[in-house]
Order: sequence, then structure tokens, then C-alpha cells
Amino acid sequence: MKSLILCLLFFLPLCVSAQIVDTWQFASPEQQKQAYDLARELRCPQCQNQNLMESNAPVAVTMRHEVFTLVEQGKSADEIVASMTQRYGEFVRYTPSLTRHTLLLWGAPLLLVGMAGGGWWLAMRRQRRAWRQEAEK
Repeated sequence: MKSLILCLLFFLPLCVSAQIVDTWQFASPEQQKQAYDLARELRCPQCQNQNLMESNAPVAVTMRHEVFTLVEQGKSADEIVASMTQRYGEFVRYTPSLTRHTLLLWGAPLLLVGMAGGGWWLAMRRQRRAWRQEAEK
């Protein structure tokens, strides 16, 4: 039993390192940088919080190759992001655009900070009143 566990522990790293490797050839280093940056900005629709470069899910590999192809065709970053958003939905963007559907998403942090600041201000105001009343006695 002990030798079986040791054997499994020995071969486990070999299994973990077996993954899909992209061998995409770009015309220039600038295109490669643009494609990799875009693939890092887009989220895999199948995985939880992984971008296209980190994920090896089949849909992520397909999307990554799509991004690479569009970069090679000379499309701009905005055009590529718009194309991916149109095809896969707003979920693929880490920073969704400001629309009426995402207004709460963008406004909630500001609202929470404002409420926390207002609560702190009210607490300090009440505390000052209590101190003044104690000082008057």
C-alpha cells in the first residue's frame, strides 16, 4: 500500500502538467502582445474567474483562437471585445459597460461608501452631543 501511494505521488505531477499548449504563430511581436492582452481581458464563460489565457476549457481555447484570428486580420481591440460580447454575452467582459442593466453594479460601491460615511458622521455627531451633555452636568 505504501509503495502504491509513493508511485501515485511520483506520477501525479506528470498528469497535472499535461495540458493544452497554444503554438500560434503571429506575424509580429506587437500582434502577439495585443492578442495575449485581449485574451487576458476576456473571461472564460465556462470557468469561474479565469481569463482566456488561464483556462484550458474547450470554449476558452476556441475563443482564444478567435481572438488571435481577429488580431491577425487587423481588427482593433474595441472591435474584438464587441465581437466577443455580441457572441458570448456581457459575462465575458471583466469590466462590463455602463448600461441601465449594470447601473446597480457600478453604483452600489459608491452607494455603500456613502452610506458608511453617513453612518460614521451620524455616530460622531451623537457622540459629540453625549460628550457635551456630560460636560454640562
